[in-house]
Amino acid sequence: MSRRVHGEGPPDATIMIVGSEPGFAEDRTGEELDRFLDGKALPARGEIFVTNLYREYKGKDYVRTAADLANDEPDLVRELQQVRPSLIVPLGREATRWFLGDVDMDSTQGIAWYSPHDIVHVDDIPPYWIAPDAAVIFPIVH
Repeated sequence: MSRRVHGEGPPDATIMIVGSEPGFAEDRTGEELDRFLDGKALPARGEIFVTNLYREYKGKDYVRTAADLANDEPDLVRELQQVRPSLIVPLGREATRWFLGDVDMDSTQGIAWYSPHDIVHVDDIPPYWIAPDAAVIFPIVH
């Protein structure tokens, strides 16, 4: 049985990692990223707000629907509005496209986008990006 996985991290974090969905392990533990965020090569997990666009692991072959997005998107918008990070790292296709619109993933990987100035798909932008705060979005495709 899957459970909803909510974002974790300091409410004043300057970095937010946004995955597309929790993986199999995160569904139970929420600890998969801990081995990378050790405070040595990258900041420690406790310094970063980590969250997902979708909140439940529904299996590797599950195809997300508009109803899934309608159910989970308000949680992400709320977290973005509360934390107001200056650097957002979307992981994967769905999280990246949520922030940047229908972009070519090969041409966005590892390139800094400055919100809202570099985002040209205005009609696709969630309400959060209408806010005056600027953030750097640095997508990583995994």
